[in-house]
Amino acid sequence: MCRDAIQPHPPPLASVEVRSAFKRYNKSAMVLKGVSLTVRRNTIYGLLGPSGCGKTTLLNCIVGRTKLDNGVINLESNVIDDIGYMPQDLCLDPLLSVEEIFFYFGTIFGRSRNEIISRYKYFNALFDLPKRKMLINNLSGGQQRRVSLAVALLHNPTLLILDEPTVGLDPILSEKIWLHLSDLSSEGKTIIITTHYIEEARRAHTVGMMRSGIILSEDAPDNLLKCYGCSTLEDVFLKLCVIDTSKVIQKSSLPVDGGVQKKLLPLDNNKKFETRRFRAQMLKNRFLLWRNKQMTYLMLGLPIIITLFFNMAIGRDPKNIRIGIINEEINLRDCANFTYKHNNNCFLNEKLYGSCQLIYQLHKRTYKIKDYYNVEDAKASIKKNEIWALLRFNWNYTESLKDRVNNGENSLEDVVGHSFLEFWVDDSDRYMSILIERDVTLSLADALKNLVGSCKDSLDKVFSYPIKIHDALYGSNSGSFAHFVAPGTVCICMFFLPLIFTTFVMLDEQNDGILDRVLTSGMTYLEIALAHSIIQITYICIQAIEILIIMYVFYDNPYIGSITIGFSLLIVIGITGMIYGFVLALSNDSHFAAGFAGVGTNFLLMCACGFIWPTQGARHFVKYTNKFVPITLAIEALRGITMRGWSIDHTAVYMGFVSMLIWALIFYAISYVLYKSKKGTWKKV
Repeated sequence: MCRDAIQPHPPPLASVEVRSAFKRYNKSAMVLKGVSLTVRRNTIYGLLGPSGCGKTTLLNCIVGRTKLDNGVINLESNVIDDIGYMPQDLCLDPLLSVEEIFFYFGTIFGRSRNEIISRYKYFNALFDLPKRKMLINNLSGGQQRRVSLAVALLHNPTLLILDEPTVGLDPILSEKIWLHLSDLSSEGKTIIITTHYIEEARRAHTVGMMRSGIILSEDAPDNLLKCYGCSTLEDVFLKLCVIDTSKVIQKSSLPVDGGVQKKLLPLDNNKKFETRRFRAQMLKNRFLLWRNKQMTYLMLGLPIIITLFFNMAIGRDPKNIRIGIINEEINLRDCANFTYKHNNNCFLNEKLYGSCQLIYQLHKRTYKIKDYYNVEDAKASIKKNEIWALLRFNWNYTESLKDRVNNGENSLEDVVGHSFLEFWVDDSDRYMSILIERDVTLSLADALKNLVGSCKDSLDKVFSYPIKIHDALYGSNSGSFAHFVAPGTVCICMFFLPLIFTTFVMLDEQNDGILDRVLTSGMTYLEIALAHSIIQITYICIQAIEILIIMYVFYDNPYIGSITIGFSLLIVIGITGMIYGFVLALSNDSHFAAGFAGVGTNFLLMCACGFIWPTQGARHFVKYTNKFVPITLAIEALRGITMRGWSIDHTAVYMGFVSMLIWALIFYAISYVLYKSKKGTWKKV
């Protein structure tokens, strides 16, 4: 009877041992069902089986990227540098050149520049690699796989794990690869290789035939051919599939209790921060920044565009607003000359019209006046959005004002009623209606002052407001809405731009399998995140300088506090946004979902953080909880720095810093938990 796969070889000869391996991704998808295999030292082990049988999952478990639900995996070496892994997919950054890929992975494994160049020349002669300056994205599928294989062999590992290395290659090159693998095994290397081409596995020392998550048989190719009386391994595999294996499956369908790992797998033992790997990631980021100029221009240009458009579009009072006038005391066309001619005389002694004076003041404020003859037509124009407001003067408006001045509290009720200006407004746009009401009130005050003219002094006291407005303690009496919104705009930009950049960069890496391969090569997520953070913080500093210059120098928004404190706050905000970007990248699998979450977050922040409206104006519980929303306190701090000149010792300012640091720690903790929970699940093939 033929030897069965679950019968182990003697342990002293084993380089890789797998015992009773079980793995499922969900309740209905049991991928590995008690797999056991043994890979002897200095041999080639060919793992055969159809797509979906669990080969790639088994390899991911061996290299440590995926954890078994139950079972034992033991490797002869637990040093990550001793393993060379070529995944089934390309998993190389498409924007890097062949040469840059070699330098990146060579630096990860601590190879010198001369060693990397020497190894490239060696593999170029062996595998006919593409030109070193060609981008990975511009290579054919076969060329990409050759580069991928060469990268796996670059650091001369003792254990090679190759997933479908010959797929898509011509027979001559496949022959070269197998000859090289045979030479490597004779030099003391151990190789595990999966392949769809069953017959080429006859070159392996041992073949394991896998189907539906179990090993059907494991033996030397010649032994399998002899045992099953077949001339090809394909016939052997077909015969094994036909044979009733239900008993084997039934015996292996339940996890074996008490499985104990003898020692840590290489990735579990790879916890220490390594300068060489960090340097490799920095090198890669430098390559990508140089190559992806469009992203660089976008990151440096967006803050300029946003702040320029903000200052050009927001905060200035609207001009040329259309309003309607019904003037029953004088024809509107006769008003202009009359107003200019008599505006310094006392209206008690001269034939002056208060309606003309008010219209004159509205013209000075750039209002466009449209004449109407009845209220209903004018109201219809408001409903059609032809005008924003309507003013109506009674036929004896000015005469009634005179009577009120002369008779005071003895004025008749009709006189008082006719001296009032009637006003209708479109209040669907609240800011516009407030602006029009303000301008009408101020214009009326100026008109009355002109009507008084050279009248006696006591009359000026009658028409003036009973309030004396002093200069503002903070800001100015003529400040605009832009001055209030500017700090919020700056904070939103500094939070949102790093968030989006980090999210999309990290998703690019993990979705293309790049992150998975790099982590399998020994890179830790901390090294990747730290290298990205250095690049991102450089961007953040440049963006903060751009925004401050445009917002507060070029457009002269008020800034009376410390530049250093304000700049430092923006850097802290940017770093917090960057860390939140890691959260979005780890919690989403697609750019669309992450982008949607990022935009949604930005919209919620704008509504709740006091960006466009004072937090004191929020409704109910939001009014008391919005201080716990990210950047709410930071906006208040920046507003205090820029418009009030507060320093770091002011409660509002240092609480802005404290809140952002707390949120940065919260986002970091969430990203760490997400990374730990997601580790090994980026690729479930």
